[in-house]
Amino acid sequence: MSISRIPTGIKELDAILDGGYPSQQGILVSGPPGSGKSILATHFLYKSCKDGKKCVLMLTQVNVESFLEQAESIGLDFRPCIEKGTLEITKAFETRTNKIYNAERHGARIGFLEKDCVQSVQDIPEDVEIVVIDNLDMLSLYHSKEEFADKFFTINDILYAKKCTTLFLVGQEEKGIKQAIAQHTSFGNIELYMDRDTVTGRGMRQMYIPKMRCTYLSLEPLNFKITKEGIKIERIFQRDEIINDALDALI
Repeated sequence: MSISRIPTGIKELDAILDGGYPSQQGILVSGPPGSGKSILATHFLYKSCKDGKKCVLMLTQVNVESFLEQAESIGLDFRPCIEKGTLEITKAFETRTNKIYNAERHGARIGFLEKDCVQSVQDIPEDVEIVVIDNLDMLSLYHSKEEFADKFFTINDILYAKKCTTLFLVGQEEKGIKQAIAQHTSFGNIELYMDRDTVTGRGMRQMYIPKMRCTYLSLEPLNFKITKEGIKIERIFQRDEIINDALDALI
């Protein structure tokens, strides 16, 4: 379907998504720890920075230096991007750590620390095109399902009004109504899984894309590995392509 796309930074995934993520929309990426959520987002950020887009990364569970080191481990150096100004990293993790220390000293509840997440999104400069929030687990942890719904709807609306293409990362520790709210609200969903092959006993990672509006999806799982170069999709099971190849061979 005709809609502007932003490259994902992974060529095989771009082919599956008709060129990339739908522009100016919010995409939810979910999965357990170690499934590859942050690496998927890192590819997207790096490609966007290299294309000259202004990007913002909001870190809620790791510090900036840790993110940079993880990116460098797959061959992606963001330091020139930061110096050039194409990437801004908000230090939400460090800020929260300091607040926790001060809250404990004064006997305050820690839950209030996540109350200003909407303001953080509102403060994103108007010239920013790409946003990655890594991740939403803290927002889910400290809010009821009603509060989470209100805040996620608001964050999504603010970023849509700013015309940002956004990746929302969320873990799968708390499945249920909150994750369902985020899935329903987002323009697209990408789910990452880790499983074990019952025959070989080897671990494997899979990507499933149940929803991406304005995009034809085969609904087949994608096997992928995390390598020294990042995510590598191994096999793409697309029924229509297999059928078309078979028909071409017969003709």
